[in-house]
Amino acid sequence: MSPAKHLLNVIDKSTVLYGPECCHHVIAIDIDPRKVALAFENAKIYGVEDHIDFIVGDFFQLAPSLKGNVVFLSPPWGGPAYRAKETFTLDLLKPKNGYSLFLVAQRIAPNVIMYLPRNVDLLQVEELSCLSSPPLKVEIEENMLHGRLKSITAYFGDIAFSDLSMFEL
Repeated sequence: MSPAKHLLNVIDKSTVLYGPECCHHVIAIDIDPRKVALAFENAKIYGVEDHIDFIVGDFFQLAPSLKGNVVFLSPPWGGPAYRAKETFTLDLLKPKNGYSLFLVAQRIAPNVIMYLPRNVDLLQVEELSCLSSPPLKVEIEENMLHGRLKSITAYFGDIAFSDLSMFEL
């Protein structure tokens, strides 16, 4: 299958499910075997398990061998303690900061999507687009639930400002 038909998901168990709706193939990676097992069970419920490769492993070790069109990142925020911070900076993402994570993702695919805490420093998120030459387009989406901001999704590259269902993945 060509790289243009792949979405690489480095994600939690819930976000893996949207990938097969817009892609021919999804690779889902998590270092925690329990999360991968839960993602597989959720994919079975929705009948998309045949479109996803579930991998237990370290994204940073696997990244050099991966190629795709879009990378979706949902990095750990450090648990509920992130809410206590007025501003969540990208250096708080673990095991590597948001800048390093973004650069690794860019080596895999020209389009990057990052799922981030609601209190993330938006100026830092926008700065990520300037790590490319020329700078990437960036779109920042607020994810609301019952009228309250729950999280931020940032889209980098040609996928920014596009209809995901129309995007050739």
